[in-house]
Amino acid sequence: MRVIISALQKISAILEYISEILENKNREWFTNQTGKVSFRPEVLPDGNGQFTASVACRTGCSPRDWQVQKYGTYGHWGSARKAMKAARIMARDLALYRYRYTDFSL
Repeated sequence: MRVIISALQKISAILEYISEILENKNREWFTNQTGKVSFRPEVLPDGNGQFTASVACRTGCSPRDWQVQKYGTYGHWGSARKAMKAARIMARDLALYRYRYTDFSL
C-alpha cells in the first residue's frame, strides 16, 4: 500500500511540474533585438468549436511603461494546440525577422 501511495505522489508531482511548464509556455514573450518590442502568442475560442490564433504586441522598456495591444489574428484552427503552434511561429517570426530592430517610437 505504501508503494502505491508513494508512486501516486511521485506521479502527481511530475504532472504538476509539467502543468507548470506548459502554463509558462503559454505566457511566453518573444522579444526583438532592441528589447523594446515583444510578441506573445494567444489562442481564442470562437464558440463554434474552432480556435483563433492571435498575437499580442507589447512595447516599452519596463513593466512601468509597457503597453500591450492586440497585433493581429492568423486563421482558424480545429484544435487549440494547432492554433497555439501557428501563433507561436508568427510571434517568433515577428520578433526575430519583421520587427527585429524596430522600437516603435515615433
